[in-house]
Amino acid sequence: MRETYRQLEGWQRRAAKADPEQPQSGSEFDSDDQVFPKYPISELARQSLVTAGEHLRLSRDAIESGNLYPSAHFTALRGALVGASQAVWIMAPDDRDSRVQRGLKALAEMYMQMHKYYGALEGVRLDASQKVELAEQLGWVAEREAQVAALRRTQESLNVTDMITAALQFTFEDRAKREAGFLLWKQMGSDAHALGWSVAQRHHSVAPDRNSGLAVIAIRGNASQIAQPFICSFELLRRGWSLFDQRCEAP
Repeated sequence: MRETYRQLEGWQRRAAKADPEQPQSGSEFDSDDQVFPKYPISELARQSLVTAGEHLRLSRDAIESGNLYPSAHFTALRGALVGASQAVWIMAPDDRDSRVQRGLKALAEMYMQMHKYYGALEGVRLDASQKVELAEQLGWVAEREAQVAALRRTQESLNVTDMITAALQFTFEDRAKREAGFLLWKQMGSDAHALGWSVAQRHHSVAPDRNSGLAVIAIRGNASQIAQPFICSFELLRRGWSLFDQRCEAP
């Protein structure tokens, strides 16, 4: 894991630039971005990469502070896996229309979730000016949703599990690595939703009470268990940044 830190810091410097790199004129992303310039496809991919790197650095910071968490570490790593996978999934196709349609599908999901959030605010006690602002924001989101929908071939919603499966297939040639990455995604869902079964799986020695059959499990964070999703997410992220540069460079 420590061998990845220099690369993570390099991506952090790229993310922190006041004037982010723009796709070169004539590049694939330059063409893709013209479909919906209000939220360029390249910017959606960049945001996914930046978010994934942030989650990995959070995991790194906990490790270097001497804190290995048996569950919380995996919620951060799940965010890294999702962000890196989304970026790879959007950029993977060499076909322009496929890239654009994937980007629009992710944008549709973003606007839909944003709309739900603003809709929930309608039940909150607001003053008159706040109600006006909220109505304007809801109208803005609805307009963006309609604009994206008009550009899509289908209105199929984003399936994150399918997205991650496709990103793993694109990134890893080895079938065992693809399968391991998918199982990590499913397992870390338990951590994200505080369901507990993933933590129990990471403990291998249990002595239940004979009468009740119940047991108290004491578990500590384990570096080797953390390393699996950490490196999987890192490799996806590295592939994503490579694709980003490829799609941003002119012929």
